[in-house]
Amino acid sequence: MPPSPDLASLAAALAGQYELEREIGRGGMGIVYLARDLRLDRPVAIKTLPPHLAGDLAIRERFLREARTAAKLSHPNIVPIYRADEIDGHVFFAMGYVDGASIADLVRDRTHIDPRDVLRHLRDVASALGYANAHGVVHRDVKAENILIERATGRAMVTDFGIARLAESAPLTATGQVLGTVYYMSPEQVEGTPLDGRSDLYSLGVVGFYELTGRFPFDSSIASAVLVAHVNKAPPAVLAVSPSAPRALAEIIDRCLAKDAAERFASGDEMADALGRIEGEVARDAIRADASPSAPKLVSETEAQQIWDRAAALQAQTGVVTRTPPAIGARDATADATRTSGYALGAVRDAAVEAGIPAQYVEHAMAEHGLLRGTGAARGAIVTTDRSVPASRFYGASTNVEYEAVVNGELPESEFDLLVETIRRRMSMAGAVNAVGRSLTWSALARERTAHVSVVARHGKTTIRVAENMESLARRARIIGIAGGAWLTSIGVSMIGGFWPAPKLAGLAAAAIVGVGALARFSFMSSVRKRQRRFRGLVDELAQQTQDAIAADDAPLMSGERRKLGG
Repeated sequence: MPPSPDLASLAAALAGQYELEREIGRGGMGIVYLARDLRLDRPVAIKTLPPHLAGDLAIRERFLREARTAAKLSHPNIVPIYRADEIDGHVFFAMGYVDGASIADLVRDRTHIDPRDVLRHLRDVASALGYANAHGVVHRDVKAENILIERATGRAMVTDFGIARLAESAPLTATGQVLGTVYYMSPEQVEGTPLDGRSDLYSLGVVGFYELTGRFPFDSSIASAVLVAHVNKAPPAVLAVSPSAPRALAEIIDRCLAKDAAERFASGDEMADALGRIEGEVARDAIRADASPSAPKLVSETEAQQIWDRAAALQAQTGVVTRTPPAIGARDATADATRTSGYALGAVRDAAVEAGIPAQYVEHAMAEHGLLRGTGAARGAIVTTDRSVPASRFYGASTNVEYEAVVNGELPESEFDLLVETIRRRMSMAGAVNAVGRSLTWSALARERTAHVSVVARHGKTTIRVAENMESLARRARIIGIAGGAWLTSIGVSMIGGFWPAPKLAGLAAAAIVGVGALARFSFMSSVRKRQRRFRGLVDELAQQTQDAIAADDAPLMSGERRKLGG
């Protein structure tokens, strides 16, 4: 199918800077395209105003205000804005491309979303909104379509500050135009009263309600009816709609939906902290709801012992759970149906945890016995991503090597020393270490090296990154190629210049430069491959040590250990 005239015109305007690939979304304020930044050789999302809106000066100003506002925000759960510009009548901005799906897509595609995932999504977004609100920015359009879940890490990222404005700025919609999506609008938005960050938390509460129950707290085919309900009607309790939802998570969502902003959380950070405190409780509730449809109410004492033994073996075999999702075992339906004594699933899990076996190993063993759907072990996986810049055609290898690993759970600060020793051993070079709060960084001290390692424990996960910019090494290879070729040419000319005609000498010069350049290129490629092997090994080892430390920290103290500590 040939490109639309609008897409062709935009592609022509951005030629040489961005290469448009396809449309990936559209809304009332813009169309989004997947593109490649040709200068940095990376994927980006290009958002541009539709042609029928681009001619309206007020709308164009609002659109550019969006870009300027969002570009000032730098947070791991906010999609970054790289550039805002206008070329040949096309008003656009380039932002980070998130490979994943929106929460709206997830709800439409699944019949059930795990409450543990809902909690993590809400906590990520609450943290992002807390940061934005602290910088004077109210999003004003928080909804499921504007929250993207990164496929590789499960991280939630907020996008489209399309109608955000600085809290102290005069509104751009003096005519009183209603902004936002009616299903998510806070009572104060509907009434047109001044907003603060608590309005965003109401909208986030609607997102949580929708993700957990599959429906909106207020729904109608008439938009005005939904708006009136936001102001005058009490929302249904989450548990009234979804009785199996974890109670603690349901109560937090219910609090977000309070009519009076003063009854909600005071900030996104406060909400994120509250979500972090209930993570263990939600996990315990979810394990019961996670039971396979064919799982019995009771398992025999023999099978319970097999589960405990398997879980203990998995704990002893470092990393087994993180690398391989469990195979789902079959059940004997007849035996399960006639069993009248034994252990309930929750009791099996609680007994193992009480004995010091982390929950993820117990869930893995249960899944192997066909008692769970098998998602528990997958949720504990280490997700490692190669974020290196694609190989340069000129140099034959990446000029920026980077690996990232995300581990569920927050690494205790007491374990930082162990990771530092591993970094020093693996990197084999001097470096500067800096630890602030739950973050650790290591940077190479050598002038010619820009290697960097970071470990950040935040929002229920630990992110490990190892990176090095290879631009200086690439430039050195290019200089060596040119200078070496020129040197060989000068030697050749001095030796045989009097015997060869000029065309042959020119050919000799070209061959020398190409030959030395090829050797320099091969040397650069070998150096990059060596760095890649070392960095990948370092990331894997740090991630494994992190997960082991988190599992050990999560394991409850045995009674004897409690007595030693005076507990």
